Amino acid sequence: MQTMRSLFEREPTDKKSLRPWVDEAIALMRRLRTVQASFDLEEIVWHYLIDADIRVKDADYSQAQREVFESWLRDAEHALEAQPAEPEAGSRSTNNTSR
Repeated sequence: MQTMRSLFEREPTDKKSLRPWVDEAIALMRRLRTVQASFDLEEIVWHYLIDADIRVKDADYSQAQREVFESWLRDAEHALEAQPAEPEAGSRSTNNTSR
């Protein structure tokens, strides 16, 4: 989620800033494809990651897509925050009442 948030916050605004953003988005898509079987990503995520060049050219499309993606991103981040934390490895709770 952090990489998606970072990409969203560093949205490219011109062709010069587009290439590094696209490279990072491609790397993220590769990582997501390896774990996609374990969870289902909505289509808006894939469209957001591959449409940066269109957003640079079309301000109206950019605004509409960013609004939808930001809403999805906020919901996803909120859902992750609401999940109970998993115990760290090796930190098992023991109830040692022996004397």
